[in-house]
Amino acid sequence: RSVWRRHSDVLGNAGSLLAATGVASLLGLGYWTLAARLFSQQAVGYGSAAVSAMTLLGTIGMLGLGTVLIGELPKRTARGGLISAALVACGLGSLVLGLGFAVVAPHVSARFANIAGTPSQAALFTTGVVLTAVSMVFDQATIGLMRAGTQLFRNTVFAVAKLLALPAGAIMLHDLFGVGITASWVAGMGLSLASVAVWLRCTGTYVLPRPDWGVLRGLGRTAIAHNWLNLAIIVPFTLLPLVVTIIVSPAANAAFYVAWTLVGVLYVLPAHLSMVLFAIVAADPQVIARKLRFTLRLSLLIGLPGMAVLGFGAHLILGIFGAKYAHMATFPLWMLVIGYLPTIPRAHYIAVCRAVNRVAWAAFVLSAAAIAEVGGAAVGGAAGGLRGLSIALTAVTFAEGLAFAPPVLRAAMGYGRHRRGAPLSDITEDRRRGARPAMVL
Repeated sequence: RSVWRRHSDVLGNAGSLLAATGVASLLGLGYWTLAARLFSQQAVGYGSAAVSAMTLLGTIGMLGLGTVLIGELPKRTARGGLISAALVACGLGSLVLGLGFAVVAPHVSARFANIAGTPSQAALFTTGVVLTAVSMVFDQATIGLMRAGTQLFRNTVFAVAKLLALPAGAIMLHDLFGVGITASWVAGMGLSLASVAVWLRCTGTYVLPRPDWGVLRGLGRTAIAHNWLNLAIIVPFTLLPLVVTIIVSPAANAAFYVAWTLVGVLYVLPAHLSMVLFAIVAADPQVIARKLRFTLRLSLLIGLPGMAVLGFGAHLILGIFGAKYAHMATFPLWMLVIGYLPTIPRAHYIAVCRAVNRVAWAAFVLSAAAIAEVGGAAVGGAAGGLRGLSIALTAVTFAEGLAFAPPVLRAAMGYGRHRRGAPLSDITEDRRRGARPAMVL
């Protein structure tokens, strides 16, 4: 009870995010297990690559607006117009990106042509990119509003809908390139957004009020910096399945993507805690050290048992998907589980930099880390296949963790302005002038 009283803001919102992740992971396990039964391993490889590409382009199409909403909404009373403007802007931006990929990608690789080469595939893929961007911006807006339960509802509907749509996709679009998987994924996202709109309307919330373009334009520079940082964060996670597909094989990517999805249950824990930490600190910067210490402890207390379950049960869990998956993905899953530890300081480093208005610096550092991760994985995959890729990726991740740990620990100990208890008005004024709060990073 004492812990809940001190950290109810973190536990309540992070709890909703983790509940959404738990539901999505449990149903996602069923989704990919069913996909492995209904589709060939090659089709699963292509389908998972398409999902990764949609996620990557959707993240770019967010234009950094989701993170901007997390930081801005707690400080504003008139919020609906800003949220509407952000959703429309990211929808248009992701539409351009989806169409661009459908036109250019088939000329880059024949395997991309199998994902978005025909007009119907291109239309399906582009729709998926748009819905991905809008969904992610909406989910992050609910965090800024401290209404994370809304995104729990949307993600639950998404997980159930895509699972139910998968058999229909297998029957109607049963090919070698995973179009049925892509179609079920896109249908699930569309239904989840429609359901949450109806739910909000029934609860008396006005859906999509008139966009406030003036406020959004005033946040343009902030959005650019956050978008750069978001891309540096998400690119390795979404690009790696594409790297495996091109450098190793689509069948190898099917196995890797299953392991990647399973370990994602662990990786999202510090990521969610970091996101909630940023939302809280945006409203009250003085609490950063205390909240940071709590989220670091929580990442270890929940993450270590999760590592043990996935590590010792890797072969058994992967056997659910089939013998080939268990044979190919057990070692990569072990490596990815070990890589959870360095993700803790990495995720919290991002939150600290956002809190002290060093977004551009964090984006530069994380961009270098992203290049190292993708480059190391590509070299490892070319030299040693899936095993070589997993070893190289884990090595790079640990090097990053060693680099990010010292500044995070300094922030948790309260060095700098936050330790002296600087008034919120001073920090807000610093941000208005563009100055950096005095914290050693």
